[in-house]
Amino acid sequence: MSAGDRLTELVDEVFRLADAFTRAGDAIVKEDGLTSSRWLTLGAVAHGPLSVAAIARRRGMRRQSAAEAVAQLEASGLVVRRPDPADARAPLVALTERGREVLDGIRPRRRAWAEQTAAVADARELEAAVLLARRLRERLDSPAP
Repeated sequence: MSAGDRLTELVDEVFRLADAFTRAGDAIVKEDGLTSSRWLTLGAVAHGPLSVAAIARRRGMRRQSAAEAVAQLEASGLVVRRPDPADARAPLVALTERGREVLDGIRPRRRAWAEQTAAVADARELEAAVLLARRLRERLDSPAP
């Protein structure tokens, strides 16, 4: 089997894995009334306010998906929009105190899930998988040779 065939097989598996991660994330945050997409959006602004476009870039989401998640989180009182002094057209999205509390409550469940799920591999395998995924993403994000 050629490297291209193996990469195609990997891509297919990664898509299935992404779907499985989404389902797992939905289960982790279900009791908080969230979805994986909304959780990703909350996490994106956990370290400071961002525009919707910046949230989408940081989390690898479509801008429309990020905007929908922000609207739902805002309606739930978990984020607020504030004017961006650098760009009046694109407000910044920031966590509310309630949003911070929800994220803090999710953290222990996420850690427990991660420890349990990581048991299928040793630390070296996981590190190699992360490095390969990062190199592939960087290659795809760079201009074609």
